[in-house]
Formats: sequence, structure tokens, C-alpha cells
Amino acid sequence: MSQKVYIVEDMAISRAALIEMLQDSGHEVSGSAAHADKAWIDIKEKKIDVVLLDIHLAGAYDGIWLAHKIRAERNLPIIFLTAYGDDETLKELAKTKPNGYLMKPYNAPTLLTTIGIAIRSFKQFEVSEKMKKIDEPAYFVKHQGKQIKIQLSKIMYFRSEGNYVDIYVKSKAYSVRSKLTDILSELASEDFIQVHRRFAVNKNYITQYSPTSLVVGKMDIPLSKTYRKKVLTLLT
Repeated sequence: MSQKVYIVEDMAISRAALIEMLQDSGHEVSGSAAHADKAWIDIKEKKIDVVLLDIHLAGAYDGIWLAHKIRAERNLPIIFLTAYGDDETLKELAKTKPNGYLMKPYNAPTLLTTIGIAIRSFKQFEVSEKMKKIDEPAYFVKHQGKQIKIQLSKIMYFRSEGNYVDIYVKSKAYSVRSKLTDILSELASEDFIQVHRRFAVNKNYITQYSPTSLVVGKMDIPLSKTYRKKVLTLLT
């Protein structure tokens, strides 16, 4: 099956050889670049199935920088091409979660097999992640006359206001008539911890903490003496 391949390789001879291998095998070369910043401009706009990416590139940015940009904004399959296999390089490379890795020099059969495996595994992973989201635990709240499903992983924190509890997600808040302790009991999730008589937080969103407060998103949340020992034990 023909795939749209983008090549990032700063050696003109190597880049030309890759283009020839791919075109001879029936694949379409969506574009190519010698520099990571130029490649990123193309990759943001073009239709691409897989990126072949050299680690060590001429210019201000290397292939690992570009891989992080792709993961953050487009999340395409990435196959690294490199002549360097030292431990430090491999450690940095692994942080980008590549879908394939080829040591230079390589031949056409190895390249084509790696592309096929990388694309198949990437698609299988995407399906798996979508299924996880479908099956993910959720909490329903009544909002503007409708029952709204909120995935638990999206909830950042709760704030109790009298007989109501405000549920904060990344972009908005929902208010429900309930007690904070009742909601936490109903959710029965280890991700949510009460930190104050009026607040409970999703521990996965805590970015800073001290003996008296926690930062969740842009919100500074008080940590009361009643819950301090338990909370700090969980975070340290």
C-alpha cells in the first residue's frame, strides 16, 4: 500500500537515495528538508503518513527537537535514521516514543519493512487509545437541562460552596447540588484526594505544593492541617 512519506535528512546524497528507494517501491514522497525548522513548516501543512527523520541535522535544531514538535501537534509515525547509536542518543530518542529506528547504512527491504511495521503499530495504538477513552470512567452532571458526561481524567479539582460543588475541568466548571464527601465517595477513585474541607484535587494535575498549599493548573488551593500529613505522604 502506497504511503505518503516525508524525509528529513541533511545529507543530499542520502536524501536522494531515500527518495529513489521510496518512489521505486510505489510510495509517494510528500516532501523533504535538510533542516528541522524548514521541515516543521512543511509537516504542519502537508498530508503525511510517516516521517523519516535523521537525528543529527545541520542548523539550530536537531531531529529530536522536531520529533517533540510532531508529537505535540501532529502525532505522526516517526522513524529515526542515524549513524549514531550511543546510549545518550538512544536515551534522548526514546523520550519522543519513536515508531521505528534504522541504523545507517540500510537497504531498501529493511527500510520498507520498517515503514510498514511503524504505520501498522501506530494505527493499532491509536485505536487502542480511542477504546480506552470510550471505556474511561466518567461522572455525569446536569447542566442546562442535560446530563453531561465528564471523563474523570479531565477533572482537575472540586470546590465546595455550601450545598453545591463546583467541578473544574480544563476549560470550564460545572456546578452540582451535592456534598464534596458524597461525590468523592461516589467516584471511589484514588486520583482524587481531599486537601481542605472545601477542596479536593486530582493529584495528576498538581504542579507545585508546599505544607500549606497546592497549585493545580493556575489555581492556588489551600492545604489544611487536617489533611496535610496524608497529602504530603502521597506526593513524596
